[in-house]
Parts: sequence; structure tokens; C-alpha cells
Amino acid sequence: MDSGQKITETTLFSKILKERFVTVGQAFLLLLFNLLLKAFWTNRNICPTIFLTSFFLFGCGVTQPVRTIEEGRTEIISSFGGPVIPFDGLAIPAPYLNIGTLYGFSSDLTLFGNAHVTALLFKDVGLDAGAATTLLHEHAWYPEVTLNSRLYFFWDFIRSNNKRIFPMVSFIASYETGSRSLLYFGLDNVYQIHKPELFVSPLTGYQFPMSDAINAQLEVKWLAANKDTRHGVFEGVTSIAGQGGIGIFFGMQYSLK
Repeated sequence: MDSGQKITETTLFSKILKERFVTVGQAFLLLLFNLLLKAFWTNRNICPTIFLTSFFLFGCGVTQPVRTIEEGRTEIISSFGGPVIPFDGLAIPAPYLNIGTLYGFSSDLTLFGNAHVTALLFKDVGLDAGAATTLLHEHAWYPEVTLNSRLYFFWDFIRSNNKRIFPMVSFIASYETGSRSLLYFGLDNVYQIHKPELFVSPLTGYQFPMSDAINAQLEVKWLAANKDTRHGVFEGVTSIAGQGGIGIFFGMQYSLK
């Protein structure tokens, strides 16, 4: 078999894998969205801000960006997933959806903002914005280290006096494993202002290309790892030694340039 034939077969195999990934991914998203609608209809009278505040403290998005993007580049981003929660006898990632954008202000500074789409189903406005900067570039066995700072804002517009602000600082270390592919790990640190408390969430994930313009992400977090979750909203469904809970997130980035 000559090299040209090997390249053709490899390309065909990659194409099949991507097509199947998209098909399975679409089916999974549709299933989770259907479960979300059912849960929302069943519990439509719950206080939205109480639900979202509790949910938020256990994580509401994939890490974006993992690294700063090039100067002048704009990317559309989305994040889907959340803490693994019990529902109808199943344990599924909460279907929390964010949509936003990244902008490369400079080679070492990226600005970003997101709208929290799922929050609107609970009659809440959810927004976040922030910046990521490179602290250390990858060299030899040293990973690239990125500091990611953002501010979350939630507002129950039905009861307009009910607002919440949460600052978050993340430290992300990443290794390039191939062209546009990154293996990363780090820590999210969320601070609750209205009732002072810190929530620490270790994470790890993988970012990989789906096409010339699209990157995808799969990420797992140990949400609120420093908190006892044996009782309350999540009752330790996926807690580790009674602490925190596991969250599963999917992310997409689409480059406009």
C-alpha cells in the first residue's frame, strides 16, 4: 500500500468518526434538552433564583478560553452541560447552555462574554464577562499557564430586587498534544459575595479540532470539591468522599477569522 492510499484511508476514517460524533452528539443534546423541558414544566413554580444560585455554585460552563487566541481573532463559543443530577431514575449532566464570544485583544489577552440561555427558562437573566491572560508559555515540559477571570451576574427579573454577582478566577495549565489539540487541567475558584464563601473546583479536559473553523471540548469538573454535599440539592449523587460533585461539560468554538 503506497503512502497516498494510506493518507486517503486515514482521511476517510477521520471523516466517518466526525460524522458519527456529530450524529451521536446531536441525539444526546436533544435528549438532555427534552429532559430539561420536562423538569422545568414539572417544577415551574420553584423560585428561579434559588435554583440558579444553587446550580451556579456547582458550575455552569466549560473552560473558555483554555489559552488566549491570536490578536484580532473573533470566535463564537458555546457551553453545554453541568453537574450530574438525578432525574427520573437517571444521573445526567444538567443541560445548562451558554452562548458567547471571544475576542483576541492582543496575543496574550483575550476578552469574552456569555449569555446564559437556560437561565431564561427560569425567568432569570444570566450574563458573564471577563478576560484571560497568559502567565507562562509552554516550553519543554512546562505547561502553558492561563489566568482566567470573570464576573457572573444573575437577575431574577420577575422580582427585580433579587440580584447576584459572583467573581471567579481560574488557573489553567495546558499541553499541546497536536495541531489545535490541548490537554488541560486546572482550578476554578468561585466566590459568593452575598453570603461569603469560596467554592473550589478542580477540572480536566481535552480540546480538539472538528474542522478548520471549529474546535470542540470535553471537560470534567469536581465541582465545589471543598464543600460537604451529602445533604441538600444534589445529595452527593456523584460526590467524592462526601465532597462536591462531578460535572460534565461540552464546548464548541467557531472561528470567524
